Amino acid sequence: MNRRTLIIRMGFVASLALVVACSEEGAQSKVTAVAAVAPPAAAKVSATADASNQPASAWSYSPVGKRDPFRSYLADLAEQATRPDDERRTEETEKYELDQYRLTGLITGTAQPKAMVEDPAGKGHVLHLGSHLGKRGGRVTRIGNDLIVVTEEIRAPTGERVLVPINIRLPKPELGLDE
Repeated sequence: MNRRTLIIRMGFVASLALVVACSEEGAQSKVTAVAAVAPPAAAKVSATADASNQPASAWSYSPVGKRDPFRSYLADLAEQATRPDDERRTEETEKYELDQYRLTGLITGTAQPKAMVEDPAGKGHVLHLGSHLGKRGGRVTRIGNDLIVVTEEIRAPTGERVLVPINIRLPKPELGLDE
């Protein structure tokens, strides 16, 4: 069981224990609290007469970023448990070998440098730090003024991980002699 699933399950058990504890000890206090807050009937009539003269408060609910209250939380947990964390979609830049890509442009000097590579089919791809490139799962680790560094992970015969940095240089412009 991975760490994420364990944390989710522990949170679910803790919230379930909290709900059970609150329902046992607070059931009677909720009834008395509601009775103490409710105003007498005469006060309600005068409050509604005054409220008609005042503008209604503008309140709205935004569901953005909140989970659907009608969807089962247990179904979400079961879906997350069946999906492996290691699985990720392959990007379009992982179709060809690393040496088949051609570096065509660089944008440096910004907080988020970018690079453009062209695949053998002639399609351009924009890369940033952390992008995947090549069939062996290489990641862009540096974007310089005239090159990008792609780091691939390989396994040595001893079984240890070895990180291999590969430089892809921007091709130099050919000098044309127009005489």
